[in-house]
Amino acid sequence: MSSLEQFLPYVVDHPLHRAMGVERIEAAGGRSRIEIDVGGDMVNAAGMFLGGNVYTICDMACYAALLSELPEGHNAVTHDIHVSLMRGARAGDRVVFSGRVIRRGRSVAFMEAEARVGEDVVARATVTKSILAPR
Repeated sequence: MSSLEQFLPYVVDHPLHRAMGVERIEAAGGRSRIEIDVGGDMVNAAGMFLGGNVYTICDMACYAALLSELPEGHNAVTHDIHVSLMRGARAGDRVVFSGRVIRRGRSVAFMEAEARVGEDVVARATVTKSILAPR
């Protein structure tokens, strides 16, 4: 069983991720895609998509992209993430998150993610993950 097959179902089925609107994650060849519809319970008092959700889903997109490249049984954890929020998304918007692996070594991987509503960039992220070998 590949790392993607082993660990991705846990990510999709996690209650927090479900609450953020994640239903499906596509990942292959060091790239991923997550689409969500922003619900009314996913916005702040200003009516904008919660930044913490954007951060979390950017990280999730990078994790999925990396899992698609890892050898069987390997996993990864985030040790650095930087997210720039560039514009807001509102309830009813469809946000598309994409992740990709920039460089992967034996113990560290560098990735980037982007969130868009249509052609508009909502956020960009850089993520560094430590790769964990199976025990």
